[in-house]
Amino acid sequence: MRKILVVLVTSLVLSLSACGYKPLAHNTQKTLGNKIYVEVKIDPRDTQNSVTLKDELSKNIFERLHANIVNKDEATSVIEVQLHSVNFSSLAENRTGFATFYRCEVIVEFKYKNNLSQKKRVFNKKGFYNFSLNESSIITDSVRLEAINNATLQALDGFISQVGIDGY
Repeated sequence: MRKILVVLVTSLVLSLSACGYKPLAHNTQKTLGNKIYVEVKIDPRDTQNSVTLKDELSKNIFERLHANIVNKDEATSVIEVQLHSVNFSSLAENRTGFATFYRCEVIVEFKYKNNLSQKKRVFNKKGFYNFSLNESSIITDSVRLEAINNATLQALDGFISQVGIDGY
């Protein structure tokens, strides 16, 4: 009878206690703070994607970290982003030898500085995106832009994860 009571009390205590899990975005938010300034260095070879990168980064910071995008003088953290390289490589060809499946690979440099703790970190993150061209083997501007944006989002996910891990 006593063993049953001990087992019941132990199981009740364990079921009511929390496991302590916190999502990685929680640690990222603690590390970066609630007010973030985003600065994107425009690549003269790829101005359109650099501007899109800033928009996507701002949107993801707001959606995932629930932080506000503010002016530089109000910010608890400053994130500086630069698109370093963009490469396209062929992954598959059709019967006539034309490439029909590609991979877009980007390298994005993220520098962040927490103004409260004066902590600075630099991360180079790689992102990739595989895509098909169907019958055509020509990469149009819209397909190129979409591929770079998707690869950049993957690099951004890596940055958010790295900052969250760094915050432990």
